[in-house]
Amino acid sequence: MKILVVCLVLAIFGTQSHGYEVYNIISPNNNGGNLQETVTVDNEKNFAIINIHAGSCSSTTVFDYKHGYIASRVLSRRACYILDMKHKAIPALDQLKRYIYERKALTNMYSDKYIWVKYSPLQSLITHVDWFLFGSPIKQLCSHVPLYKGDVVEKTHDIRAEACAKTGLLGILGISICAGTDA
Repeated sequence: MKILVVCLVLAIFGTQSHGYEVYNIISPNNNGGNLQETVTVDNEKNFAIINIHAGSCSSTTVFDYKHGYIASRVLSRRACYILDMKHKAIPALDQLKRYIYERKALTNMYSDKYIWVKYSPLQSLITHVDWFLFGSPIKQLCSHVPLYKGDVVEKTHDIRAEACAKTGLLGILGISICAGTDA
């Protein structure tokens, strides 16, 4: 009996000390199938990882609040896009977790929070990367593919929407990454 109590106490405190929360969101897509999003939040290291499982439209996005960057890796493009987190549209980590909780509770939740990111394939390629600046979650995501710096665009009339990839947390905080002719 004592061993059971010790194991139970270790399990409770061991789980809490890791600070991980994992959310699974399954929602219908436009093709009649399902779209799965998995969100892992690390409260201790202050980041969230969002995996969108949607075939060739799959992506992984890291919100690294400690270092102040968002990085998205789009499977079909074999590239990573990095964005400074200083924009007012980026929710704090606790707000992001609240959005996720509400999305799970209300399956038809819709948010108008959307960020348009523009990058120039020729001018915004980062060739010498200081991974210490971006942090280890972004390094793990982007270290073996080209890395582009993106900028938030306030006026979307300059963007060709057909050249965009959607990432982020669909239905909560969408991010469209679009190629442009200037940075």
